[in-house]
Amino acid sequence: MNQLFNIDNPVMQFISKIFDLVILNLIFILFSIPVITMGASLCGMYYVSLKIVRGEDPYIWKNFFKAFRQNFKQGTLVWILLLLIFAFLGMDFYILNSQDTVLFAVIRVLLWVICGILFGVFLYIFPVISHFVCSTRQAFKNSVYMIVGFLPYTILMLAISGVILYLCTASSRSFALVIILSGICGHSVVAYTFCIFFDRIFRKYEPDDNTSDSGCDA
Repeated sequence: MNQLFNIDNPVMQFISKIFDLVILNLIFILFSIPVITMGASLCGMYYVSLKIVRGEDPYIWKNFFKAFRQNFKQGTLVWILLLLIFAFLGMDFYILNSQDTVLFAVIRVLLWVICGILFGVFLYIFPVISHFVCSTRQAFKNSVYMIVGFLPYTILMLAISGVILYLCTASSRSFALVIILSGICGHSVVAYTFCIFFDRIFRKYEPDDNTSDSGCDA
């Protein structure tokens, strides 16, 4: 019995990790309520998630707020910029859907390709901002490099995101399930899963001492 409740027991470590992810998820949702702060909240969540993946003591609230505060300006700028770009593409799709010609069909395919690349940038750029010290331009540039340079990881993350999006649209029951899980630990669990990949990717760009907040010249 004593062995079961030993803090080094794998079961207890698993329970502790789940508890950390639940707390992180709640903090992320709380700080994302104004919507405009979503970018900084994503930076905070990925910053803490990577620490959990690497087995570092996450100090969830302290580290989340640290990353949120330090990356607020850059994260918010990137978030707003991406929202504007996706809104613009959405308007393009709305206009193109009213046209039924071969030319517009080709343009729609090209727009879907652009959307895929931008969504890949969305997946990478906030973890990059939270982990490295670099300009916004360099963060976008390195995100694109990582999308192509680590294509298998990119495909896996896009596939996971695709499954989630499918569940959101498949039925009202699956949509409700996604909402419930997202409210409990869904966001942080996805961030934690992605950080397993980001851990391997980021080590390629870290100095020998593997310290966080390093430069990010890809």
